[in-house]
Amino acid sequence: MRKTFVSLFSLFLSCFILLSGIGLINVLLPVRMNLDGLNTETIGVVLSLYYVGLLIGALYSTSLIKRAGHIRMFAGCVSLGAVSILLCSLYSDAALWGAMRIVMGFCIACAFTAMESWLSDSSSKETRGQVLAIYNAVVLAGLFGGQFFINVGSPQDNMLFVIAGILMCIAVIPVVMSSHPGPVIEEFSSMSLRLLYKRSPLGVVSCLISGILYSAIFNLLPVFAKEFDITGFQLSLYMGAAIFGAFVLQFPVGFLSDRFDRRTVLFVLLLISASAGIAVTLLAPLGITWAVFLATGITCGIIACTYPLSITEALDKLKQSEIVSAMSSMILAFALGGVLGPYSASLVMEKFGGSALFYFLAFVQFSLACFVVFRMTVRAALPIEEQEHFVMQGSVITSAVELDPRTEYHEPQHLPCAEVETTLMVATTDPELAVELALVIAKVNAQRGIEVAEALAVLANINVLNLYHAMSKIIPAHSAELLAALSEADPDFANAIEHSGPTVSS
Repeated sequence: MRKTFVSLFSLFLSCFILLSGIGLINVLLPVRMNLDGLNTETIGVVLSLYYVGLLIGALYSTSLIKRAGHIRMFAGCVSLGAVSILLCSLYSDAALWGAMRIVMGFCIACAFTAMESWLSDSSSKETRGQVLAIYNAVVLAGLFGGQFFINVGSPQDNMLFVIAGILMCIAVIPVVMSSHPGPVIEEFSSMSLRLLYKRSPLGVVSCLISGILYSAIFNLLPVFAKEFDITGFQLSLYMGAAIFGAFVLQFPVGFLSDRFDRRTVLFVLLLISASAGIAVTLLAPLGITWAVFLATGITCGIIACTYPLSITEALDKLKQSEIVSAMSSMILAFALGGVLGPYSASLVMEKFGGSALFYFLAFVQFSLACFVVFRMTVRAALPIEEQEHFVMQGSVITSAVELDPRTEYHEPQHLPCAEVETTLMVATTDPELAVELALVIAKVNAQRGIEVAEALAVLANINVLNLYHAMSKIIPAHSAELLAALSEADPDFANAIEHSGPTVSS
């Protein structure tokens, strides 16, 4: 693992610097727009457009990687993201900033697709979980640290935009200077959102709602803070508390999710989060800062956990071979929620004031909780041992699909042995001789004989019942195993054996 980490150090460094710039701009933009006198609805629209770009980037990033390669695509998109930030410093115009938010979202989605593919290619099945944990820690550390750059200058000056642009430009250097040539991208067919909804209604709805919650809280929290004079360094601490809660709470939530019915865990957490959010609104006017920070960390932490809970809930209803193909639809559901979140929340805040943010979030969470209860009444809970394992998500900027250990699946391929190939070849021209050959093989090796018999059972010109009776006399100690193998290969055989009378047994 140490060798893997050393080889990926330059990529982790680029990731940390990039997220520091994103962390700064995520706080700076809503604060600056608020200071410039833009109404809350306009702020919400501008912030929502980031998720439009994120959705476009998720759809086209793979094509860009095929065209330019991982490293060049990463460098180009991060540089373009830096340009979009610097352009925001030239004019205080909502239309320009909205357009640049789309560009920024697109660039970030492409950059993270390149990084996650790289990390996946460089890690093995044994180290992938550890690499994902380090990656999540780096992402959250960068977001957390980036908040504090807002104290370097005044949000009304252009210097903070320049600093964010510089950080994104510097983020390119470690990756492009690395000796790694970049990974080979694999193609996976996608599962439609409609089909995924049929398989897991709660998983899809929860992904959509988690996008609304996450985008609304982490984009509009600075606007809420401004209404209660949480500014400057205190704002950095406040946003830091939200991100810290998002990181810390994933450990206990993951523990509970893997040991109890996931829907029950989600229901209880939604109620706790909604209650904590309402408490923030009640405590903020009283000036009880530590309680406001704590309640915000709790509700933001649970909101950040809603997305991975949604994913695992959906994956519980899928086959392992369908996991990768379903991920793109779950990302789509989240991105659609991300587009709706800031705008719908801003409408509520514009009408009822900034303090209405947490009431809006509580209403959405209560609505999802009701849907959870409904799904619990129409479908029985999955046994705990059959649930997918909870995988911690660092930030819902991207899905880390490439690194998710649950997507490490290859369809098993059973290569037939030489005896099976030979017997099947004989069976095409002389079925009786093929059966005799199977009996000879069983005398020498019982297990190999059962394997040959199972292969013959699927052929139309083989009498499976006679084959079973003949072979069970040769290997009576394995008659039960033989019966199971033939029944699985030929479902009609099970009915036939019931009416065939007693057979030789051990």
